[in-house]
Amino acid sequence: MPGGPRAGAGQATEGWAVKSLVPAVLLVAATPVLAQAPAARLGTPVAPPTVARAAPDSTSDDRPLPAARLGPIASARIGEGPGDASPEERYNWGAPRERDVRATPASRSRDRDRDNDWYRDRDDEPPARGARLREPTKGRLTSGDRGGRLTSDDCPADPPWWPGRQRDLEDLRNEFPGFGERDRDRLAFQSDCAFDHFVSPITNPFLAEDPRSLTELRPIFIYQSIPANQIFFEGGSALFLGGQARAAFTDRFSVVLHKLGMTSITPGTGSTFGANTGLSEIWLGPKFVFWRNPDSQTIASAGLQFQIPFGSGGVFQDTGGIGLVPYVTVGTLLGRTDSGSFHLINVAGYHLGTDNQRSDYFFDTLHFDWDVMDNHRFYPVLELSWFHYTTNGFERPYLQFEGRDLANIGGFAAGHDLVTLAPGFRYKFSDYVQLGVAAEFPIIGNRDIFNFRLTVDLIWRY
Repeated sequence: MPGGPRAGAGQATEGWAVKSLVPAVLLVAATPVLAQAPAARLGTPVAPPTVARAAPDSTSDDRPLPAARLGPIASARIGEGPGDASPEERYNWGAPRERDVRATPASRSRDRDRDNDWYRDRDDEPPARGARLREPTKGRLTSGDRGGRLTSDDCPADPPWWPGRQRDLEDLRNEFPGFGERDRDRLAFQSDCAFDHFVSPITNPFLAEDPRSLTELRPIFIYQSIPANQIFFEGGSALFLGGQARAAFTDRFSVVLHKLGMTSITPGTGSTFGANTGLSEIWLGPKFVFWRNPDSQTIASAGLQFQIPFGSGGVFQDTGGIGLVPYVTVGTLLGRTDSGSFHLINVAGYHLGTDNQRSDYFFDTLHFDWDVMDNHRFYPVLELSWFHYTTNGFERPYLQFEGRDLANIGGFAAGHDLVTLAPGFRYKFSDYVQLGVAAEFPIIGNRDIFNFRLTVDLIWRY
């Protein structure tokens, strides 16, 4: 048979080829599907681990540090962070940046400020800010005053009797900006504190003016005995009770009320004059500091006093017209010793009447004081005063005497001189209150109605 055995073999070969081709086709068709199967399958979400907020971050050295790490709010404090925090993290918490050079804070005393370790131990430039600390509260030293030099920073703090003084006066200065100096560390009407170890003269109180610009109230009591050989009074005494007031608008300009009060004259037995008491003349005027050097403790002022005859004629307080008294006053530190410091104040001026009813005179008062042991409490004082009358007054030409600073009598006393010596003391109870006492004796010249004088004052200073 033509197609017998050969035909059967061909059919068997063809069937095997078909069977081998089918799996190959299926495998090729399934290959893309099998290749995409991993991308198409989604796994079960896994929650990230919870990390405590206060725990440090585990970061490698090559990764940037976190901006900040937060701790529990109840325990967080500005300027502090975890103990193992880096300098950058501590800065983010609020701590100051660390520098290569760390300065140790200075002592809070003004003396140690100048001896700061930075300036003593380093040759390079000190930092522009924060190198020294200052005392936040102003106060004055009661001893060891760095050589006696004071500045406005040494002015006292609020006194016990006025606890809110600085605040109240600052409010006053803000309300009236013309009073006081805004550009300086000084309150309105505050006394010049750069010369606080000086003390004011005691005797000749209405003419011997302190050179400083001060704000104060000063009650004054004067007892003066009259010589027994005075032909009109035949002894007796004169009294003054009153005071002064000063207002410092700046540390260079002030206004002074030199004299305001009552005068009483009681003649001796047998005198033709009767006892009289009445209002005294009013003396006042401006004062200007033209030289002020706290480093050398030297100060000088000039002023003009107006003597207004507004008082009683029975005690010689109504003589003529207004009297003008230009004057100059100078104060300085004489020197320092182991026992304390010595100061000098000298005041000189001339009375010039606007008419011929008043007597004209020249005066000079020299004041020495000793600050015992530089404790700024007790000051022995010695004062020397000189009056010289240059013209006669014609208000009472029949009287041949004059009354110095107590009264301008307007008598014939031209050529009369009187020099007095007065030992005494001042005692400072505090920075604001001080007492002065002096006994004055004539040593040269015409005594007129001056035989002995006791002067007591109390200064209440701001």
